[in-house]
Amino acid sequence: MDAHTLARRLEEPSGFGSVMKGMFKDGKAKKAHAVYSTAQHKGVHENHELRFATHEGIGYAVMAFGTTGPLDPRTRETLAAQAERIPLGTVRYECVAYSSLMPWGWHPRSYDPGAHSIQAIGDPFPDVIVYVAATSDKGPDRPLVVHAVKDGRDYIYPVPGDRLR
Repeated sequence: MDAHTLARRLEEPSGFGSVMKGMFKDGKAKKAHAVYSTAQHKGVHENHELRFATHEGIGYAVMAFGTTGPLDPRTRETLAAQAERIPLGTVRYECVAYSSLMPWGWHPRSYDPGAHSIQAIGDPFPDVIVYVAATSDKGPDRPLVVHAVKDGRDYIYPVPGDRLR
């Protein structure tokens, strides 16, 4: 499924349920749809892997996307080089296991988006969001990301590739 098809599907109340799994998906899907359907800006974007590492059977993917279009190769290369310099401990600490459309910058140990060094590598690039997600140790496989802006806050959900097939 491509970005346009997924964006159309997410307009329907059942749309998020088709890309979310797990025993609590129905409640999360309803909440995600409520945020997405009332967002001032929303879309589905191509995700770019900047760095991937594993530790004790868990994958950690530093990824980025452009809110106004795909990232150009030079921007991707610059962001990837910066992501490679970040210690694995920091990557693990700032990682979030996205299971729904969640506020970007939210973290169980810090509610201050400015406290996250990995997100900050995207600051010099307008309309670019950088984040870390927990994935399978086999690879990130998050080709698309759902993005919504509601009441001035960014929400994201990196969609696992197996849910798009």
